[in-house]
Order: sequence, then C-alpha cells, then structure tokens
Amino acid sequence: MKTKFGDSIKNPFLKFFFLALILGVTIGYFLGYLTTNTPKTHIVQEVKSKPNYSEIRAGGYQFTNPLLDCDNFNSSLQKNYVDLQNKLKDYINSVLNNGTANHVSVYFRSLNDGPWIGINENDNYSPASLLKVPILIAVLKKAESNNAVLKKKILYNKTIEDNVSPNIVDKKSIILGNSYTVDELLEYMIIHSDNNAKALLLGLIGDEFLTSVMLDLGVNLKTRDLTIDFISVKEYSSFYRILYNSSYLSRQMSEKALEILSRTEFKKGIPDKLPKNIKISHKFGERGFADSNLKQLHDCGIVYFSDSPYLLCIMTKGSDFKILATIISDISGIVYNSVSQK
Repeated sequence: MKTKFGDSIKNPFLKFFFLALILGVTIGYFLGYLTTNTPKTHIVQEVKSKPNYSEIRAGGYQFTNPLLDCDNFNSSLQKNYVDLQNKLKDYINSVLNNGTANHVSVYFRSLNDGPWIGINENDNYSPASLLKVPILIAVLKKAESNNAVLKKKILYNKTIEDNVSPNIVDKKSIILGNSYTVDELLEYMIIHSDNNAKALLLGLIGDEFLTSVMLDLGVNLKTRDLTIDFISVKEYSSFYRILYNSSYLSRQMSEKALEILSRTEFKKGIPDKLPKNIKISHKFGERGFADSNLKQLHDCGIVYFSDSPYLLCIMTKGSDFKILATIISDISGIVYNSVSQK
C-alpha cells in the first residue's frame, strides 16, 4: 500500500472504510442542503376553549386599552366560600318555598383576592334607583376635566313628573325654587335617593354622556329594552369594583363617590344586622308597578369589614317591601357571620 492520498488502496478493509466515509459526507451534505433550503412549515394549534374570564376595557384611546375590571366566569371552589354558598342557597330556597319572595339573586366577592360566589347571579332585574350610582360616576367623570362643575349652581324650578311613587321615602329632599350646587345634588341623589336631584343631574350631563359612560363600564344601554328587567347582580357589581379599584375615575373621585355612598340613609337591607361601627358604601333600589302586585327591592355595596372588605349585591322580587328588606338583611347577616368567622 502506498501512503499518498491519491494512490490506489489495495487493502479491502481500508477501501471499505474510505468508501463509507465518502458516502457519509455526501449524505450529510445532501441532508444539510434540504434542511437549509426547504421552506419550514409552522403548525398553529387552534385554541377551541373559551377564556374563563371577562374584561371591561375603556375604549376611545389610540395607543392604550386600559383595563377597568376583570372577572372570572367561575365561582370559587374554596371550602369556606362553598359552605357560604350552600347556606345562602338553603335560606333562599326556604323563602321561595314559603312564598315570601318570588325571586332572589346574590353576588358576593372578596375584594382582597377576588374569589366570588353567586346564586341566580345572571338573572335580570329592574335596577330602579341603583342607576343613580352610574349617574354619580358620570358626573364625577365630567368633573375630572372641569372641577368647577361640582360648584356649578342649578335652580330647581320645576317638579319632575315621575310615574313611579317610591315606597321608601326619605324626609330630606330638595325644595322647589331653591338653587343647589352639583356637589349638593349628588348628596341628595345618593344619600337621600332624591329623584328630583337625579333629574337635574341627568339634565346637566345629558343622556348621551351617561350612555357613553355606561358603555365604558361594560353596560350597553343602546342594545337593551329599558322597559323590562335588564341588569343582573353580577353585572351591576362591576360598578363598585371599578370604584374600589379606581380604574375608571381618578383616586380622588373614586374616593369621593364611595364616601358619599357610605352616608346612604337607608339603614335596612345590608346594614340592618351588621355592627354599627362598620362602614358600608351602598345604594338601594325599589320598583313597584301600578298594574301588578309584584315589587322589587335591591341593595348593593361594599362592606368594609376589618381587613377583609367584600362586595355584596342582592336583588329581590316579591309582594311586600318590608319582607323583601328583611330577606336582604338576613342574607347580609349570613354573609357577615361567615366572613367574620374566617
């Protein structure tokens, strides 16, 4: 055998070795060529499952899409919340079975870490005076760009015609012929649930602005028949979460809104069976119908219990406002006892 690389190789083993080497290099080069020159195919897996949460985002911005509220579709599976849900179900079934109520819905949410439970939480009701909360938010939104709005005086010179006679009447109301600042009207509307104050404030901001704010908050009034029940406890509760998180109004205005709501004069419902030293920012709503014995009474708000604040929204239908108020206070008591024992 000659030692130079171009010379013939007579040893069969060496001849086989060099042939295998040359074949391996050739195959490797060919595979390398295919790898670098063949278009790559990307397989995209289709996600068929729907997200298990919903988001409310503020529109109208070019470069941002602010998150106002995020809600999990699924209620909590933690044992203490499941136990509370079962207690509420038992109580609600008892009042439905004995005929003291026609329908009851509840939405509870811990504001510290977000778990929630609900009973009939997606059933619709007439919000009635609960709509004064988004009006409050809308006025404060307008005041953010012009703080002088709150000091503006409005003359109350015409009684507002209202086809609905309230059953729960506050002794304090605005007086015909007097002028009031917007700040004062907000307090009359929320603290004393004054419908005339509400009408003056609605005249100030206009239906179109209120509709746009409601849309920002996740409720599209343009697609709803407002003559029938159109809002649920779960949907309505987002107004309070957005205020609590200061995600729509500034911190200053969110604080102002919840402070006014903490002075609501209605002491039945949610506050009735709770310790008097606990602050509660809430609003009630009632609806009666001239051609029907069916009545609706609701109470929704935030209970500032120690270091575990929670949101509670209760909506009811029945034939007696006093009984419905008792049902709401009973439910509030069950929730408070559960939260305070944690």
